Amino acid sequence: MTYQPPRALGMLVGGALTLWALAIAVLLVNHAVAADFGLTAVLAITGATAAGALASLFGYWTYALGTLSYALDRNGLVIHWGATRQVIPLSAIERLVPGTSVGVPSVRGVSWLGYHVGSATIDRIGSVLFYSTHQAPEQVLYVMTSERNYAISVTDPAGFARQVQIRQDLGPTSRVTHHAQRMGSAAQAFWYDSTGRALVGVALLATFVMWALVAVRYPDLPAAFEFQFPAYEDNPLVNVQTKDAILDLPRIATALLIVNLAIGFVLHSWERVAGYVMFIAAAAVQLAFAAAVAIAIQGA
Repeated sequence: MTYQPPRALGMLVGGALTLWALAIAVLLVNHAVAADFGLTAVLAITGATAAGALASLFGYWTYALGTLSYALDRNGLVIHWGATRQVIPLSAIERLVPGTSVGVPSVRGVSWLGYHVGSATIDRIGSVLFYSTHQAPEQVLYVMTSERNYAISVTDPAGFARQVQIRQDLGPTSRVTHHAQRMGSAAQAFWYDSTGRALVGVALLATFVMWALVAVRYPDLPAAFEFQFPAYEDNPLVNVQTKDAILDLPRIATALLIVNLAIGFVLHSWERVAGYVMFIAAAAVQLAFAAAVAIAIQGA
């Protein structure tokens, strides 16, 4: 038996947020294309990238809401949300508590009107993982288990409780363990690795600084100039002949960043340390190019 919570309001809000972020991204891209290259254009592209990423998040969260459901059988309760499945053995469910009995706290995670997925703490219950679409306490049903607690939204809590009891009395047909399943990109360990995310953040920040350095000085650069890095005659790494040629440095660095991060993501899913090595290499390469750019524009 599958139960689906009310989702219309949450889907409407999620769709509006997705379109809003996407519209900002398009406007910023149009502004960057129309403007001459400079700091304004770099900031516009950076903002467009961030807005595009935000639109992707809102879009995925809205899609995940559309898939939110609770499947109940004799073996367990399975909460479906996007690429995630929370599997709860039916025998582990100890009691069901209506939201009107203990209240509903603020949810940390994905939370907007008609949509709440994340964690919260309730004094009389403890830590709770929310997969609900509630707008009022009577729309929340707490599922208390021997391992952790969940909050769901079902239109008929009393009927849901009866179905749980009936299936518990019948007994399981197979053994089910308490676990979470993630599929596709949601299974990538990188998203749950704060160290890996920090290393990628450093690489991205270095790339932004490099582009910003070029953008600030670009309008004032002479039409043609030369520079060397490292700065000794027999080993020139870069020799820029025209003003526009200096843009090749950040372009090459950005291409290398994409390649390094892509390889790093793949390696991270196989061996975390190997992924760290690629992320550190990506950050080091970006910092080296940023230094090259700084030396080049300083001598121009």
